[in-house]
This record gives sequence, C-alpha cells and structure tokens, in this order.
Amino acid sequence: MEGEFESFKEQVRGSADIVEVISGYVPLKKRGQNFWGCCPFHGEKTPSFAVNPAKNMFYCFGCHEGGDIFKFIMKIENCTFIDAMKLLAGRYGIPVPERQKSALEMKREKQRERIFEINATAAKFFQACLLNTQYGKPALSYLLGRGVDQKIIDSFSIGYALDSFGALLTNLGRRGYQPNELLAAGLTAKGKTQFYDKFRNRVMIPIKDPKGRIVGFGGRVLDSSTPKYLNTAETEWFNKRRILFAMDVALKAIRTSRQAIVVEGYMDAISLHASGIENVVASMGTAFAQEQAKVLKRAADEVVFCYDSDSAGRRASVRAASIAREAGLKVRIAGVPEGKDPDEYVRIHGKNAFLQVIAVAQNGIDFQIEETILQNDVTNLAGKVDAVSNILPFLLECKSEIEAAEHIRRLAQRLTIDEGLIVEEYRKAARKNRAGSESGYVPITPVKAANVGCQAEQQLLAVLLEYPWLTVKCQEIVDKIGWTDTVLAQIYQHLTNLQAENAFTVDKLNDALDATAQSVLAGIRTKELPQGDEEKFVDDCLRQLQREFLEQEYEKHRLLADEYERLADERFLHELMETQRIKDEIKKLYGK
Repeated sequence: MEGEFESFKEQVRGSADIVEVISGYVPLKKRGQNFWGCCPFHGEKTPSFAVNPAKNMFYCFGCHEGGDIFKFIMKIENCTFIDAMKLLAGRYGIPVPERQKSALEMKREKQRERIFEINATAAKFFQACLLNTQYGKPALSYLLGRGVDQKIIDSFSIGYALDSFGALLTNLGRRGYQPNELLAAGLTAKGKTQFYDKFRNRVMIPIKDPKGRIVGFGGRVLDSSTPKYLNTAETEWFNKRRILFAMDVALKAIRTSRQAIVVEGYMDAISLHASGIENVVASMGTAFAQEQAKVLKRAADEVVFCYDSDSAGRRASVRAASIAREAGLKVRIAGVPEGKDPDEYVRIHGKNAFLQVIAVAQNGIDFQIEETILQNDVTNLAGKVDAVSNILPFLLECKSEIEAAEHIRRLAQRLTIDEGLIVEEYRKAARKNRAGSESGYVPITPVKAANVGCQAEQQLLAVLLEYPWLTVKCQEIVDKIGWTDTVLAQIYQHLTNLQAENAFTVDKLNDALDATAQSVLAGIRTKELPQGDEEKFVDDCLRQLQREFLEQEYEKHRLLADEYERLADERFLHELMETQRIKDEIKKLYGK
C-alpha cells in the first residue's frame, strides 16, 4: 500500500503545473525565470511572491512562506496533505487509490455523516424558532441588544431552543430522525422512561469545524438558570481540543492578516465579529490545546490571546503561550482594560479601541515572565531565586539565543540580580534539556555572529542541494562545530541521510521536512550560486563557519574567565588557558 501511495503522490506531483494551479488563486506575471504576484498569505501591494516552475516551488520574499505545490494547496485551502493530493488529483483526472474499508469503518463513516445531517437540521429548526416565532422574540431582543444583527445571526447560524422538553424531538422525529440518533448527537438526554430535549430556553450557537459542518452546539441561558452555558458533550466527531469556534468564518481574515485573535467564549468571538473584527476565534474555554495551535499554524504566523483579565484568564494565557510557541507561532498577550472581557469591552468602547488593545499586546514571554514574578515575593533573595527557577522553562522556549539573552538582560534589571548568574542558571537548565551535549555549554550568541554564521550555513546548504555528493566533504567539520540554526540542522540531517541511502531528490527531502523547514528550504533554493568551482565554494563556507565557531568559543571562555576572576574562582586559570588555545588556533588557521 505504501508503494501505491508513493506512486500516486509522484503522479500527482508530476502532473500538476505549479504555475497553472497557483494562477487560479493569485494573478501571476512572468519576469525572468519566475512568475510573480502578491502573496496570498500576507497583505502586500508590491509583488514579492515568486513561483519557479523549473524548481517546482513557490517562495514569498516578504513573509518567507514557501514550499512545493502540496504545501501551497494545504495552506490556501487549509487542508491536510492527503486532502491536498486528492484535490489536485481531481483537477487532473488522476484516480485516487482507495483501500478497502472495513465494515466497522463504513458504519462509523455513515454514522458521522448522519450526525452532521441531524445537527444541520436541528440548527435550521433553532433558527426558525428564533426568527419566526413569538417564543423567540426575547432571545432575538437579547442578541440585538448585544450588537448581534441579522447578518451575524445568519453567518453563525444562531438560533433559539424553545422552553420545551419535546419540541426538537417532535420536529426532527417528523423528519425521520430517531430519538437514539438525537441522543448520539448530544441533542437529547434520556430519563428513566423517555427521551427529552437537552437544550431548553437557550440561545443556540452551532459549533462548526473549519469546513462549516456543525459538530455540536453551545446554548446560553436568557435568565439566571444554571449552567450559564451548556455544551454538547464530547463525542467521536466533536472534540474541543481539535475545534476552534468561528474558524469557518474567520479563516479568510486570518489567512489574509496572518494573525489570529483567540478569545475564551462564543459571545466574545461573536461580538468581535459583529463589530467588524473578523480574524477572531474562540478556544471555548481557557484550555487551549496543541491540536488547536496546529490548526492556527496552517493559516497564521501570529496568535494574540485575549482571554478575560481575571486570574484564571491570565493563568490560562501563560499556559497557552507556550503551547502556541511550540507549534511555531509568534505569541502576544492582550490585556483587556478595566477588568472587562472582550465582549463587554468592544460593546462599550467600540472596534477601534479594541484594535488598540491588540496593537499594544505584550510579547508572550515578557507576559509569562511578568506573571511569574507577580506570583513570587521578589522582595527577598529566596523569592528571586524561585522566580528565576520558574521563568527558566520560558527562556528555554526562545527560538534563538539572541532572544533569550535579551530576556535575561531585562530580567536581571527587573530583579536587580547579576546578569551572569542568570546566564549560568540558564546554561544549567539547558544542559538538562539537551541530553547528550558533551560541553553542556549554551552560548548567548551576539547578533552579528548569528547573522553571519546563519548566512554561511544557508549558502552551504544551497550548494549541497545542487551537488549533494559534496556532503561527505563537509561531514567531519559540520559534526564538530554543529549548526547555529536548528531548522537548517534538520534540513542538513535529512539531506545527508538521503544521500547516504543514494535516495536523494529535492522532492524527497521536502517531503521529509515539517512545514517550517519546507519554507526555509524554499528560501535557500532561491539563492544564486557563484559560477565555477563548487568544491572551492564549499571550502569557503566551511572556513567561514569554522571561524564563527572559534570566535564564539573564544568569547564564551573569555566571559567565563572574567566571571571566575571576579568571583576569585580558581577555574579562572583554566578558562584563561582555553582562550589562549582558541586564539592560537584562530591565528594558525586565519592569521591575525
């Protein structure tokens, strides 16, 4: 089956004309070897989005998104890799290989489709009760009073559940749906002797997946009844960890802005959409999950969490920031003034005031650090030590040592602690986090060195992609000095593995990478290579990388020597000898 899948994938890849396909979404004009247009993944007026038919790839020089035709379809259609292949296969008339489904799989698939059908029918009934009956007038007045007009009601398919134990059962029963089916959908409950409607006298808010299929409902009371919100219980087709409320209507705006605003509840999201802010989704509570982060990553580069300003909301923001960052998203935290939730704030102060709250949202790690400090008594040394210990996990999540160094510098100022001591604690934590590291040292890299080193690494990979047999020439030096960029290290590792197996192609390398690395790979492939001796070019890149490595090692040991001398630590002499050894090696290799 795997061989059949690979054959199908390559058939689709070979048949799909990347320029033709992307032209269906983005107007392109030929200039040189590339076709150019405005990037569909971020707002721009000057075209920086290039499609290269010879290399069968796209790359945006503005937002740095890139990859092959499958990656483009996955992002533009917000779908999985399998769905992207099927979409392209259908376009080019390529039959999709289907494995034989078991009887149990067919039964589950049929049941899932039936549930979607029941939910859609129930939503129409609820909306008819809201708009076309006298019983729905209080609910309609409630919605209009919160700024939810007819357009938003239609967009979100909002309705009203009658104050009745059997209205929905009776109506859907006339349409052929059985009580047990409504029970499976979460629309009814069962007492000792009979079924009854689960939702009564509530504004009904359908919960949809990104494709717009209704997977569940949230019902809000109109009086003082409890619970205030009643949700469909989690089922096989409704898993809150995988669903973001309003993603179906917010997707276009999120994709255009490359930013998603995440709030807690349905009404927060609905009110913001009603005010004209469309890139908003709700996590349906404060338990933001990894699966939700992955859904957002397919459409956005940045997420702004705007949870309630109470202690629960702030704690949830601390947790959510790490989850989103792990998925590769930039993270900021917005604090709603006056202790209000987003729904109340935007209704009182309006769209522009709320957008200003988002504009000044705090960097995610800065927020996490500040919240952690507030949870500790930093007026004494013990409290400061505890605060630093609790903050270290956030520092380890930084994407670069440059970023970590800046946070450490500000943290030292905030706590009035020697910066070197925090750096040392950071290194200890990193040693535990990086199992297998012999030296155990984590450099806090200067900006200039990181930039120069990263450029040399990219140039080296660019030439190795064209001449992969040269990877053998690089192995000894690269294994010794490592990589400053973890994504480039990932690309290099997969490249060398494929080359060692005599199986290297750019397409196979691309397929082995995650979405972030695919974009970086596309950027590397846009680099112009000098004409002439490719082996000499590889040697030049390796020499530059060795130099950067040695200079960083020198600076590391020099700083340690200074610190140990200040502390009157006998390790000062050892570090001094190391600096001299490295200095001699640099001089031997490169002169003064």
